Amino acid sequence: MAVIEISPHSGEHCESTALLNMLRNHDIELSEPLIFGLGQGLSFLYWHSKQMPSPFLAGRVKPDHLMRNVADALSLELRAQETSSPAKAEATLIEALDEGDVVGLKLDRYHLDYARENHHFAAHYVACIGYEDDRFVVVETRSLGVQSTSRESMARARSAKGPMSSRHLSVRVDPRGYDESILAKACRTSILAAAQDFLSPPITNMGFKGIAKAGSLMRGWHDKLDRPVEAMSAVGTSMEEGGTGGGLFRTLWAQFLEEAHELTGVEAYDELAVEYRRIAKRWTDVANLLRDADEAGARRSLDDAASIVSSLAAEERTAMARLEEASR
Repeated sequence: MAVIEISPHSGEHCESTALLNMLRNHDIELSEPLIFGLGQGLSFLYWHSKQMPSPFLAGRVKPDHLMRNVADALSLELRAQETSSPAKAEATLIEALDEGDVVGLKLDRYHLDYARENHHFAAHYVACIGYEDDRFVVVETRSLGVQSTSRESMARARSAKGPMSSRHLSVRVDPRGYDESILAKACRTSILAAAQDFLSPPITNMGFKGIAKAGSLMRGWHDKLDRPVEAMSAVGTSMEEGGTGGGLFRTLWAQFLEEAHELTGVEAYDELAVEYRRIAKRWTDVANLLRDADEAGARRSLDDAASIVSSLAAEERTAMARLEEASR
């Protein structure tokens, strides 16, 4: 039996929560917004394939990238391991825990004993902090806190396949390259990179172009989706409650900019933190319009939501351009 003695933190988003607990185990105390920002976390993606019952609006970088970006920014080493063998994956995890490491695990929470989901998502992260008898102990996000789950359920969750899944991915962090004195520079570098990616997306589904596209396509959801009101509710709930911290991750980003201002003294960061809090509220308005709609008012709700999203494309482009200029 081994349960690592740390003060577990349950945050807003799964990947930043997992990394926060991994770092805390090495006495590196960073807030979740700071981790999110150093991970170049803010982004946008609109995606809707024929196999999907409803569109997907993502407000953050792809899974796995946030941890990698933080490691690069802070000169940390991530030791990631994948395997197709469930037995080897479990043995590697137990070995790491016995050595005193908190381990980040990528999995599908649907399979875990405490899961409440009725859908699959194979790119969820937890921080594993120990095991007791035949159960693993993990740190989840704010709504779930510290949980335990059986070895069998853990094996199923880590073996899950699907979009953005990995083969029993586990991540450990080596903190020996960390130097607190580089935080200010790391903030500027990370903000610049996030801004440039947002302003020059590789495809029109991403960045400010993706927001504009979402605003345009949203008006047609009522006629193109099989169950538009049900789909709208799912999209709105995901935007506001799917580990985003509210406002499609824009609230977390605003909190990060406030910390970046304190670390760097760059006044524009403080000014734009205020702007992103306003933008976050606008995304919350969109989410509420979508999830509160009924059959009678669905078209009106979609039109109102689409109008907000279309204006947000320009507003976020302007905000990111200011961040890019301030970070050079």
